[in-house]
Amino acid sequence: MTPVDRPFLVRGKAVPLARYLAEEEIEGLVACSCIGNEVTIDLADTRILVSLVDVADVLRLNFDMVQDGPAKPRSWSRRLPSGTGPRDVAARIALDVRTLERELAPLRRRPPTVPEQRRRR
Repeated sequence: MTPVDRPFLVRGKAVPLARYLAEEEIEGLVACSCIGNEVTIDLADTRILVSLVDVADVLRLNFDMVQDGPAKPRSWSRRLPSGTGPRDVAARIALDVRTLERELAPLRRRPPTVPEQRRRR
């Protein structure tokens, strides 16, 4: 069977977001994947995992961020009406990523220093 003849199964809320996330201007974007109900966004030193969860009449976006730098891991969530289309969901994700990038910028320029402890004699 040639690759063209094989059927492909595509499932999950995140799949339609790929096209729209590619259109968003996310500075420093290294990689982005949309698999199942999760979106992973990799920046140079930061990884953001977004889980899409349907709860009643709401689409909840659960964000989890880790950085290879001085910032501590963070988690937050956003709620959107369940009928929100993929373009608007992608725009909301991109907005949060851009906001996070602005918040992390000062830490990248001046990482916090650990004060030296005095030795007791």
